[in-house]
Amino acid sequence: MDNLQNVVKNLDGVSKDADKVLGTADTFISATDKQLQEQLKQLHVVLLNLKVVTTHAKALVETLAEKPNRLIFSGKPAKLTPEAEILRSSKPLPAKRP
Repeated sequence: MDNLQNVVKNLDGVSKDADKVLGTADTFISATDKQLQEQLKQLHVVLLNLKVVTTHAKALVETLAEKPNRLIFSGKPAKLTPEAEILRSSKPLPAKRP
């Protein structure tokens, strides 16, 4: 009978320790989730900026390939697709507006 009471007391202690561990794990996961969400938001901004830069870089490279003298003698600037339109689109857009 005494052994059974000792087992019950030990199980109660294990239960309390398990509650502490699970509480700590929950706090850790919550903090990590918040940090991950913030990093994903920052990554989204970086990817949107990269989308705009690559679209406009394509126009620059194309123009320089066709008319390299534009580096020395400026000409009419090309009408580029607006940044807001590039960001709204889910598909690649031409860099120059027709």
